Amino acid sequence: MSQGIAVTGIGMTVIERTELRTTDMDLLAGLFREQYVDHAATFRCLDPVAVEGQVRIATTGGLTAGWLAQGGIEYTARTDPATVPTTAVVLRGNGQLTAGRHERCLSAGDASMVPLDQPASAVMSDAGYLTLQVPWAALRTLAWEGAGVLAGSLRFESTAPVSAALQRAYASTAAFICDQLLRPETTELHALLAERMTGLAAAAMLETFPNTTMMALHLPGPGWVTPASVRRAAAFIDEHASQPVSVTDIAAAAGVTPRALRYAFRRRYDITPAQYQRQVRLERAHLELLSAGPGDGVTVADVARRWGWVSPSRFTTAYRRQFRVHPSQTLRA
Repeated sequence: MSQGIAVTGIGMTVIERTELRTTDMDLLAGLFREQYVDHAATFRCLDPVAVEGQVRIATTGGLTAGWLAQGGIEYTARTDPATVPTTAVVLRGNGQLTAGRHERCLSAGDASMVPLDQPASAVMSDAGYLTLQVPWAALRTLAWEGAGVLAGSLRFESTAPVSAALQRAYASTAAFICDQLLRPETTELHALLAERMTGLAAAAMLETFPNTTMMALHLPGPGWVTPASVRRAAAFIDEHASQPVSVTDIAAAAGVTPRALRYAFRRRYDITPAQYQRQVRLERAHLELLSAGPGDGVTVADVARRWGWVSPSRFTTAYRRQFRVHPSQTLRA
């Protein structure tokens, strides 16, 4: 088993890596216990020649992505409740998850959450899957900002996705994040990019798996927000454009609630605080591309990552919508 921690540059966040390739299933189970959830593991050999376990795990800023594969065995795990929200997307093989009176059969393309409130039993045969772990803090922040659900009230109610369509979308998001974090050449990420990727994973999890944000009662009106508070919020966004600040941080700086701030921004700017923040970062990226010299070695992809875009293609789309030119044209100008 190998582990690695990269040395980061200014404004960058480390990617911690764990890799394992082994025929010792007890060693494999030990790593699963350490990284995911405590459990009792038993194994049944399906093909002695094919027995092997492989693991690649990458963690940055509290977000963990993993690729796991078990060849030639049936792996049975009797788990304790998970302490960190964790999901798995099956790539190959099949299995079964039992939690309480609920039982699910799993095959390629299926997504599932590890039960957080009760013990469970899982069986996977000759399987490969992607995993995502999202910190509670990121989920609770989004739950409060988006639905007014207090941190202590956020609960996931089921291991199964809300719908087949959302399951497919979640599998696509998990594959994208895992691809970005598990690349061997990616040793560090800009803090903004790590924050955006964590937010993407948290939003996908809240949209896909039944939870209390989906059942939140209608909230009363957000109340009056003064123009001065909106200006303070905009100034805070401008001053912290290069930092991974959340809507909660912005609202606190303005002295209002996140929901009230979102309402006030829509009334004043016809966009949300997050959209305003993205516009500011686009403008900073535009200035960086304009000021780059021929020999500076600046690339569009580098600038996109520095200003919080996970995908260079999405950055290009947003840039062209904002400035009516391709970012590479600005860089060459």
